[in-house]
Amino acid sequence: MKLDFKCLKCGSDKYQVKTAIIPEKSPGLKLEISNYYLKICLNCGYTEMYSAKVLDRDEKKLKPEY
Repeated sequence: MKLDFKCLKCGSDKYQVKTAIIPEKSPGLKLEISNYYLKICLNCGYTEMYSAKVLDRDEKKLKPEY
């Protein structure tokens, strides 16, 4: 997971990453459970939320296949 950049609010580079499971509603009244990463700044508490589907998909492209 590539979340190694500074806080947008205060510029601090100290943060904690937590995983959250959140239900989503997709078209057609179907509910599905999705994983999200929460990046929390330890200085000011500013929180950013990232979809695990998107971040994990990008990491798979970067890994070499043997």
